[in-house]
Amino acid sequence: MLAQNVKKLIDDKAMDLNSQGDLADYVSKKITILNDYIEGKRELSEPNVDDILSEIVGFFTTSLDIPLEEGTKFLRARTYKVNHLEVNVPKLSYIPLDLSELATLGRLNKEKEPVYYGCIYFEEKGGVNVAFSESNAEVSDNVNILRSTAKCDVNVNYVGIYDYVHRQCKPRFMPQSMFEYFEAVSKYQEEKFSESVFLAHLLCDAFLSDILRRKKSGNLYRVTSILFSIYTESSDIDGIMYTSVKSEGDPVVALKTESVNSKLVHKSCDNYRIINDYGYAKYHAIHTHYGSISGNSVSWLKKNT
Repeated sequence: MLAQNVKKLIDDKAMDLNSQGDLADYVSKKITILNDYIEGKRELSEPNVDDILSEIVGFFTTSLDIPLEEGTKFLRARTYKVNHLEVNVPKLSYIPLDLSELATLGRLNKEKEPVYYGCIYFEEKGGVNVAFSESNAEVSDNVNILRSTAKCDVNVNYVGIYDYVHRQCKPRFMPQSMFEYFEAVSKYQEEKFSESVFLAHLLCDAFLSDILRRKKSGNLYRVTSILFSIYTESSDIDGIMYTSVKSEGDPVVALKTESVNSKLVHKSCDNYRIINDYGYAKYHAIHTHYGSISGNSVSWLKKNT
């Protein structure tokens, strides 16, 4: 059963959009412009990109926040080319705000605007492998892992979720009941929207899901980095959830730094040395150290071998 506020949102959109002509063609052309920019086939200013994304996200997606419940486990990886055991917890979490000028353009952050990148994990080995892949760890690298837990609901938007619904491809971490709720939203949209408006929504979600799973190239990050501010404009939203680029189906998040400070508890650390990268987010890594956390400090202890 859909919540009444969700039905009203869709009903209002249908009333506004259904009479406005071929919006699927309109959205398709906007997506082509952005893809051409990503591939270097045309020039766009940052305000141009922002305007296009704000329009298609605002009108042609139905964003519903997902509460990641208290106890949800997060991993954050920092990769080093030398042997390094970081003793400052904030440096493992995200680039501190007083050093924000060091934040380079990322998948979901603009230059000088740090965000927290992490992965949600359910079992130890798989989660660590995803963290390695997301941090682009290479053979002989040392990787410090920060383990954190949500102390209350962390509210995120799953970007592109309706593309997964349309393809009947449930993210393996998502409870069946949650996926079925998004299926019900999609079905209600199909009932209420004109064929063109519904197709416009499918195109938009497919595009967003696609660009967040693409490997870095061209102007990709100059497009995706703008999505974070669009989706997290509301103070009620803590971040974005999307699918790992290198480990298809595994959930990763980008969170506001202030949400990390207020909603996550940093529990412990580990250090690994990468021995082999087999591809597809599969690694051979040696666990070298444990780290215990007290306040903002990490105390490291060598693991017995």
